[in-house]
This record gives sequence, structure tokens and C-alpha cells, in this order.
Amino acid sequence: MGGTASLVVPSALRNRVLSYLLVTAIEQQPTASRRRAKRGNYAPSRARREQITSSVLQIVDQSGYGDVTVIRISKETGIPQSSVLYHFPTKDHLLVGAMEYADSLDGKECNLESAWPELSEDMLDKLIRMRLSRRNRLLLMTYLRGLATQPDNPASKYLATKDMRTVDHWTKLCTQLQHQGVMHQALDAKRTAMQVLALWQGLVQAYLRDDSLDADTMHDLFMDGMRHLTCRNWQEFLTYLSRPDVGI
Repeated sequence: MGGTASLVVPSALRNRVLSYLLVTAIEQQPTASRRRAKRGNYAPSRARREQITSSVLQIVDQSGYGDVTVIRISKETGIPQSSVLYHFPTKDHLLVGAMEYADSLDGKECNLESAWPELSEDMLDKLIRMRLSRRNRLLLMTYLRGLATQPDNPASKYLATKDMRTVDHWTKLCTQLQHQGVMHQALDAKRTAMQVLALWQGLVQAYLRDDSLDADTMHDLFMDGMRHLTCRNWQEFLTYLSRPDVGI
């Protein structure tokens, strides 16, 4: 009788089976135990990101957001195009990054999205004129607000956070105005804050479309809107009636 025939497995099939078993074994390991590959020279760097966003903001201020390109940024900063794209994969990311950088600079001083100790008309006038002087940034913000309707666009998260912060600041300010007797007590501070934000955004759109609107007119329109939204005229009338010399 002959011996038992041995099963011969083709080498190609044997290699495929071994590869499958190896991959399966790796995937079944806990995530924490897997060894991560080291990051290369493109690891995120705050300094490099700031250098890029600062360059983008300069381009926006000089000639508008339409002139922002990866090639130009790379040329002006000396940062390789691949590195620029590593930090900011699309032009929209670059533009959002520039406005975030601008916000960080504005945050170091009082601005229209911050609550200050008192509502000073002189301070408002200064801030309004400063904002209106940066026309290219206003145009960029209008562009980003259009992009923000797309949930996956970086402008959506940026503006949602920015607007929420703005409303929070103005809510605190409106509450303070109520304590001072300048704003009607029956008004909801947060709703009024949202209306103030809408007022400013609407006036900006009108300013960008209508060349006849200047800083003086914008100031008057904003202050008139604020008086209506806070019922300030009514509050002043009530204060007048409460004076002893009025006799009512």
C-alpha cells in the first residue's frame, strides 16, 4: 500500500493567507497598543499658522480676498506650498484662518463684539469708523456668510461661534443698560442682543452696496436703531416724568 498523499499548497495562495492573518491580527489589537507613526516636518505649528494667516490678512487688506492664492502666500512667506496646504487644505480654510487671526488682534482691544463698562457714543463712533475703514474685510465677511450656509464649510463653524460670542457680549451689555435704567426692563436682553447683531449686519450690507452711505450716516443709523431696540426714548421720557420739577 502506498503512503498518504501530502497536500501541496501553491506558494501564491500560502502568501495570501499569511498576509490576511497578519492584517487581521493587527486590526484586532487595541487602538492604544498600536504604534503610531512619527509626524514629519509638517506637524502643526502655531507660529507657522500665524505667519500664513497674517500673510492672507495682508493680501485681503491690500487687494481683496479674490487675490489670495497658495502660490502667492508661499512666495511671500517662504513657506512651501505643500506646508501651506497641510495647515489649510482649501482657500476657504485660508480665509477663515485669516479672519480668526484678525479676531484675535481685535480681541486685544475693545470692539463692536465686546461688552464695555458703559455705552459710550464716542467709543461706538470710533469703533464703527474703524470697521468701515476695513472695507475688504467687510467684503470677506459677506462672502464667508454665504459659504456658512454649507454645514461642511469651515465658515459655518467659525461664524456660528463668532455670532454666539457676539450675542453673549451684547446680552451682558443690554443687561447692564437695564440696570442703569437706560433700556426698558420688560425687554429680553438676549433677544435684543440678537437684534443688535442683525442691525449691524444689515447696515454693513447696505454700506457695501450704497456708495452714498458714509461713516457719519452709518453712525446715526446704528445709534437710532439702538435707541429703538432698547426703547431708550421711552426710558428717557419716564425719567423726565419722574423729575420733581415736572410736577406730574
